[in-house]
Amino acid sequence: MLFTKPSALLLTVLAPTILASPNPSPRITGYTISGPGCPNDSNSVRASSGNLGDTATFTFSQLRGDDTENCQVHVTSTGGSQGWQFAVKEVSYQANVQLKSGSQLDTFTTVYFSENADATTVFKSSIACAGPELKDTVTVRQSTNNLTWSKCIGSDGYPGILNVNARPVINGNGGSFDFKSTTWKLEWRKC
Repeated sequence: MLFTKPSALLLTVLAPTILASPNPSPRITGYTISGPGCPNDSNSVRASSGNLGDTATFTFSQLRGDDTENCQVHVTSTGGSQGWQFAVKEVSYQANVQLKSGSQLDTFTTVYFSENADATTVFKSSIACAGPELKDTVTVRQSTNNLTWSKCIGSDGYPGILNVNARPVINGNGGSFDFKSTTWKLEWRKC
């Protein structure tokens, strides 16, 4: 029996078609916010970029507490290249965190598109404090391979409404959080 190494061409064909963002990538035409961590009339969330390229960053001014809060950002965009779709692959947060010994900050992020709200991706990460007290600026990172994809962008350049919900939760003996910003890393593919 003769075995040969797979050719580079075959490996290329079998590899998923994951690419950098298309040119042009969708322009953010608007966003709304909801939830007690960013009431819709508060102007407490700001977009730091004008498009949905390889990343999108938003800043928070009210996503803080000593129990739990949530803030959902609903992003509309247009002008994207036809025949592409995207998903949120990674989420990171910058936050000031204080945890008593025996406490934990759990952070949940839910991602979905309004056009297919049953298909969701949920990210979860935790920071635990075994002692002594933790009081620091931290980066909370989350990633997944269970991606929820936008619809395929058509000739209208519209990928659908992206919804990202952030929910920090303090468990255990107590603490507090003050989330300052979030960055979403997007993954693109041809569709």
